[in-house]
Amino acid sequence: MTRLKIVLAAASLAMMGTVPALAQETLRFGAPLALTGPLADAGAKAKQGYDICVSAVNAKGGVDVGGKKRKLELVEYDYQSETNRAVQIVQRLINVDKVPFLLAPYGSGDTKATAVVAERYGVPMVAASAATKSVFDQNFQNLFGILFPNSMITEGEVAYYKKNAPDVKRVAVLALNSLFPKAIAGDLVESAKSHGYEVVFNTIYSPDTTDFSNVLTQIKALKPDWIYATGYTQDLILIRRQMADVGVDVKILTMTAGPAYPEFADNVKALAENVTTNSWWHQNAGYKDDFLFGSSLKYNEAFRERFKRDATYLEAAATVSCETLVMAIEAAKSISADAVRQVLHEKKFETFYGPVQFGKAGQNDVNAALVMQIQKGKLVVLAPENLKQGTLAIGVPPAP
Repeated sequence: MTRLKIVLAAASLAMMGTVPALAQETLRFGAPLALTGPLADAGAKAKQGYDICVSAVNAKGGVDVGGKKRKLELVEYDYQSETNRAVQIVQRLINVDKVPFLLAPYGSGDTKATAVVAERYGVPMVAASAATKSVFDQNFQNLFGILFPNSMITEGEVAYYKKNAPDVKRVAVLALNSLFPKAIAGDLVESAKSHGYEVVFNTIYSPDTTDFSNVLTQIKALKPDWIYATGYTQDLILIRRQMADVGVDVKILTMTAGPAYPEFADNVKALAENVTTNSWWHQNAGYKDDFLFGSSLKYNEAFRERFKRDATYLEAAATVSCETLVMAIEAAKSISADAVRQVLHEKKFETFYGPVQFGKAGQNDVNAALVMQIQKGKLVVLAPENLKQGTLAIGVPPAP
């Protein structure tokens, strides 16, 4: 009798509309994140980018899958900046958590390793921070990269300096022995040589290097006009400080991509002045986005309101990797991997990050490379011309 009363009471409440509705069905994206270890800073940025995407999608009711709204949810694990662990986590996300779609881990190397797993199981994966062409040369059908190729960045840089610093002739290149830094350094060397520059120094350093004094002394003796250093942010902070210690004076100092992050200038203070860098995106780019954020500026406003600082290209790329996947699902009107994969291969996505169109290899092939410089503590866009905020300042002093 008691059980019957409960059932009848529940039925009565349901008729009056007072029983809570069933929870909205969710759609889950798998996200391996480097939240600890040497890539923790980049991992934290990626998480912020994903989180603001999830919030924006759910604020508009969720993902529209063929007329049915589904709440978006991330299933995330910390892979501790270890490639093998990232691979294991992707396997878990697919086989245990049963996620239908993946957001790639940070960087070209970890993306390339985990893409093998995604391809094996036929799970579409969108990468926010892989720009190296060799990541996309495996003829995979399930890997899609937001960042356009490194070579588009280096071609833009070299063309800009060739025009705006014609006295610069000799280039020294120093790169971290890791997939992305080595690759973009190699592209810079090729771009520089093709434009008539003399590459007087070109070497790599190991990930555990903390003393750059010997290599910087060698570079100083060669008297380059332009030094191009590429590595992770903490490496570049050390290199910039030790350049001052050794007394390296140079007309142009380019660092990829640490100065694009506020942590670089916060750490090196006055030594950041006139350091140049590059980027795939900036809030002033002026791109329109009718799907979620409205525009580049409005995206940054939403980001700043939530996280109390401006977004860099890394957080923005994480957001747009999530957004693009949602847009593809809505266009497919399905969460079928085959249907969504086809949309990703065929559709051009207009986003606050700029146009995204995945080429035959799966990498975005729309070039929107930015050249930037820190001037009076602020990151200033130098190129392209339509986004120009200032002109190139020549000369990086050996000490503040």
